[in-house]
Amino acid sequence: MAITTVGTDGDDRAIEFLVTPPGATDEGRFAIHREHGQGWETARLSIGPESGSVPVAAVEWAVEFAREYL
Repeated sequence: MAITTVGTDGDDRAIEFLVTPPGATDEGRFAIHREHGQGWETARLSIGPESGSVPVAAVEWAVEFAREYL
């Protein structure tokens, strides 16, 4: 599975992830974001309806990544 960060906002409050499972032709997108001035505890996960399903392992990896950078 390939996970790529495809976007962050300028204030490091959001990270967008692109996930490509092995052998898949479709990609999933989701973002982890928080409000300005808020801590990690307020972070949220957003998955667009066009993304279909996103592997749980990708979300788990992204949460650990975002915890370090948000």
